[in-house]
Amino acid sequence: MDYDGQADSDTCSQEELSRLFQSTYESVTSATVAKKETYCLHLAPDTTWDNVAVAMSDMSVAVLKGSTLQKLFSFKPHEKSITGLKFSTTNQNLIWTSSTDGLVKLWDARSNRMEKEFVGKSEESAVTKPINSFDVSSNEKILCAGTELVRNGVFLLFWDIRGGDVLGGYWESHTDDITQVKFHPFQPDTVATASTDGLLNVYDISQNSEDDALTYCMNASVTVDKLAWTPQNSRCEHLSGITDIHSLQYWDIKEASPLHKFSREEVTTAMRRKLQEECYLINVDMPDIGEDPVILAGSGLENETSGCLRLLKLDLHSGRLQPHGMLISKQKQLMTRAALYHKGTDSYITAGECGVVRVWKKDEKTVVRKEPVAKHQKHRAKPY
Repeated sequence: MDYDGQADSDTCSQEELSRLFQSTYESVTSATVAKKETYCLHLAPDTTWDNVAVAMSDMSVAVLKGSTLQKLFSFKPHEKSITGLKFSTTNQNLIWTSSTDGLVKLWDARSNRMEKEFVGKSEESAVTKPINSFDVSSNEKILCAGTELVRNGVFLLFWDIRGGDVLGGYWESHTDDITQVKFHPFQPDTVATASTDGLLNVYDISQNSEDDALTYCMNASVTVDKLAWTPQNSRCEHLSGITDIHSLQYWDIKEASPLHKFSREEVTTAMRRKLQEECYLINVDMPDIGEDPVILAGSGLENETSGCLRLLKLDLHSGRLQPHGMLISKQKQLMTRAALYHKGTDSYITAGECGVVRVWKKDEKTVVRKEPVAKHQKHRAKPY
C-alpha cells in the first residue's frame, strides 16, 4: 500500500538492523495450503507439536505434519467462518473448532468424524448465538465460549465437556461482542475475556454467581483482539492484549491501568519502519516463565514487496519495547494472521493471507538476552 507517495521501508541501514535485531530466524519449510483468495486464519499445535492444524477462510481445516508441513488430511467443520481452533490437551487426535454458525465442535482426526457438538444457546435465550471465541480449561473439564451481541445480549457460555450439558452462562459483565476467551494455563477455574466494550474481565468460575465470579475488571478502552496469559511466576497474574488498532497493552490483573502500553506509532518506531499504517501486531509469546515477553510484528499489510516480520522484546525492567529479532524469507508474503512459537525448538510457525504456512528456525549464529519485573486493580460484579 502507498501513503502520500511513500512505500513502507526501514528507517536505518541493513548493517544497523543486523546489529539491533540480533536473533535471526530463517524460513526452512513452507507449504501452500489454501487456494487463491483464501486466507489462513488460525493455527493450533497438538501437545507434542508433531501436528499443526490451520483453519482457513473457506471454512476448512487442514492438519499438517509439524516438521515438514506435509498435509495429512483436511475437513470442513462449519458452513460459516471459523473463529477458533484448538487441539485437545488430553488426546492429540481430537480437534476443537468454533464458528459464527453458533457451534463448537470436537473432531476425531483418525475417523474424520465429529465426536461432540455444543450449541450456543442458554436457558435464558433459545436463540443460537454466533460464537466469536472459545477455550477449554487446563483440566479439559469445562468448555467456555463468548458470543456476539444478539438481541441486546452478549453471553459467556459454559459446558461440561464430558456430559455435554450447558452449565450456565454470564451475560451482565460485557455489553458488546466478546472477542477473546482464555483460560488460565494453571488454574482451571480462572478465565479471562475481552470484548468490543473495551473491558478485560477475569472470573473465578467456581463461584455460584456471575457477581461473585467477576474477580477483576480492567478498562482497556479499546477492543482487544488477541489476549494471552503471560506468566511471570507460578501464579500467572499478567495478561497481554493486542488491540484492533494494533496497539499493545500489558496488564497485571490487579492493577487499574496497564503496566505498559505502546501505540501503533511506538511499535513502528521499535520495528525501525516508516509507515505505521503498514505495521501490525501478530502475537505475544513467552520464551519461558519469568522472561520478558517477545512480540511478533509485521509490516506490509497489502504490499508484499515491502513486507517484513520482526521480533520486539518488552523489557519489563525498563518498560521499553526493544528490537530483538527478524524472520527472514526469500519469498514475498502478505499479512501474517496467525503464528505459533515453540519453546522447545525456539522456532516459529506462521500463516496468513498468502495461504502459505511457514516454519522458521533459529540461525544458530545469532544471540539472545534476558531480564524481568511487575505491579494492582479492583473488583466489579454482575449476576449469574
